Amino acid sequence: MQVSFTSNGPETPLHQMDVRTKMLISAAASLVVILLKSVPALALLSLASAGYLMLTRRWRVMIIAWIVILLLWITAVGFMNLMHLFMPKMGASGMANMLIPFLRSLVLVNTLLAMALSTRIQGILTTLRSLHLPYWLYIPAAVMVRFLPSLVEDMRQIAEAIRIKGYPLNPWALLFSPRRTIRLFFVPMLFRALRTSDDLGIAAELKGVGYGDRISRFREQRFSRFDYGTLAASCACFILSLVINAYSKVTTFMGM
Repeated sequence: MQVSFTSNGPETPLHQMDVRTKMLISAAASLVVILLKSVPALALLSLASAGYLMLTRRWRVMIIAWIVILLLWITAVGFMNLMHLFMPKMGASGMANMLIPFLRSLVLVNTLLAMALSTRIQGILTTLRSLHLPYWLYIPAAVMVRFLPSLVEDMRQIAEAIRIKGYPLNPWALLFSPRRTIRLFFVPMLFRALRTSDDLGIAAELKGVGYGDRISRFREQRFSRFDYGTLAASCACFILSLVINAYSKVTTFMGM
């Protein structure tokens, strides 16, 4: 149950960053992307959040996450064009309109993964507890954040087991042998996800839930210069993206 207690991978400056900084960036990103309706503005945030995620140095996880999002976007575009082919009255959405939800999802995934891959569950619990939230609220929140890297590790282990057995594991196997792929990969993933969620819940309880007044952290929560610099850079990116979004609206209005 090592994955329940700490993040796998190399120690980076992002691991030393205060948990509150990561939570503020994730919360601010989730609010800003709702306001943005311009592709250039969202593209700027996507690139900035990708650079932020790269600080974790978890290249394999990053590539897998980006490929999954790209495949989902391609699937959505394909189905929209298919609907337009059979129902012309529905109308085909432009590429810009289809890019907007994709870029929004990319920003949210980047910021959330950066926090999940570089934060210990103890830090998440302490930060959420400092907000004076009830334990039935911050325990599921902490488990959800730490569930992402645990799920990635489970996927890697199941994929290795399938390859050891001599079965192919690729998109073609899912297309031509869906029943076998579901039986070998998705069913074990379902049971592993349930087991992992239980393990993470137990790990969270072992961190002192219900005894908040009697325990103390080994490291005190303090903002460092790197935290202040990251927050300043994040605020600059958010403000710049809002300015670009407003400029795009004015340009579109003047063009009309």
